[in-house]
Amino acid sequence: MMWIGIFLWSLCCQSCTKFLDEKPQLSAATPDKEEDLRALLDFESQINLYYPGLIELGTDDYYLNNDTYNNMLASFQEAYRWDKEMITTDVAYWRACYNTIMIANIVLEGVERLQPIKNKDIEGEALFVRGLAHFYAAQLYCPLYNEVEDSPFGLPIRLTSDFNVPVTRATVHQTYKQIIDDIKGAIPYLRDQAAEINRPSKRAAYAALARIYLSIADYEQARYYANECLRINADLMDFNTIDAKLNYPITPKNVEMIYYGSTISGSAALNSSRARIPMEVYDLFDANDLRKLIYFKSVNATEYAFKGYYSGRSATYFAGFANDELFLIRAECNVRLGATEEALVDMNKLLENRIRKGSFTELKLSDPKDLLLFILNERRKEMLFRGVRWSDLKRLNLEPDHAVNLVREVTANGETKRYELPANDARYLYPIPTEVISQSNIEQNPR
Repeated sequence: MMWIGIFLWSLCCQSCTKFLDEKPQLSAATPDKEEDLRALLDFESQINLYYPGLIELGTDDYYLNNDTYNNMLASFQEAYRWDKEMITTDVAYWRACYNTIMIANIVLEGVERLQPIKNKDIEGEALFVRGLAHFYAAQLYCPLYNEVEDSPFGLPIRLTSDFNVPVTRATVHQTYKQIIDDIKGAIPYLRDQAAEINRPSKRAAYAALARIYLSIADYEQARYYANECLRINADLMDFNTIDAKLNYPITPKNVEMIYYGSTISGSAALNSSRARIPMEVYDLFDANDLRKLIYFKSVNATEYAFKGYYSGRSATYFAGFANDELFLIRAECNVRLGATEEALVDMNKLLENRIRKGSFTELKLSDPKDLLLFILNERRKEMLFRGVRWSDLKRLNLEPDHAVNLVREVTANGETKRYELPANDARYLYPIPTEVISQSNIEQNPR
């Protein structure tokens, strides 16, 4: 496996230079065995832990106290303030996604070169990984999907490891078509549940498609894939059985886990030693809601930190998939599509496993508008630090009843300033890092 070491060294070298349009020097590291492809897909730091921390930095699920803010790097401060001109945007977020895409392309080319291969999962896993990496990049660098009107500001779609092939920005419609085609294309090759939680499976592909379709407000398709995922396994953790006194009470090897993904990028601002929970979020949880004990820890008399990571450790966010999300997706889609009884069934099953034993009261809301608001509030509570809030804000801001104007106040050098991000503001679209623009000549995002 000496070539793996050579490949990783080459990857690091090219990560520090041109990572969009320059071909890495990998001729000495071409995988020539099926085991080599397997090893690439088990490269955990780039397959399971690469997700861009920037996707949480702009959300309203946390705040930084003034001392922490004033000691942050300029790039974190700019993201935290939603600056229009983000001069020091960290290229690492872009690079992480495209390095993962490159690995997936190397594997897919290896599959084609080494045919026939014994382990069909390899092709499916590589397609899943490539599609998911493009999706995460799209949440940061592409405008919200609009079914009627396309936008030219999609991603550069990389379907080859040959970086000599010129690249331009696809449209947003083309970007999402490629993302969905990749993950749908993975399904026939994957088993229902992989042997390890860090490997993709049919369940993971269905969960990814449910999340993707929800993000573009295609509620029929989101419901369909949530159903497909939960048909294989619909287990939920009973929070009454979790020891809330543990530093990180939720173990990643739990019955809800579908696919493991996490990130440490952005953790300088977002880990539990720095990020604080707004009181308006903490107060969403009733006294008998066990998530209040399992998700949060008291830092001092006035501040709380998050500890309910599905990754089982402090992280920027949990980026994988778990069954609780699928119950919420299906419930939201059902109420939007007129199936309120089915939505109530899902919400009652989820909440029965989250509320203190003996205190649960069955939910009986009948008005669809009230039920939708309830479900969205539960989604906000359940999905803290799960990498979905930014996407949720973007799609829900189009609905006047659910739009949110974000506000932060920061004191620096004795002066307090108020920063705002109104609903549907152009700053929900992050700027592409200057290095990428200068090396590829692709068009910058309007902000």
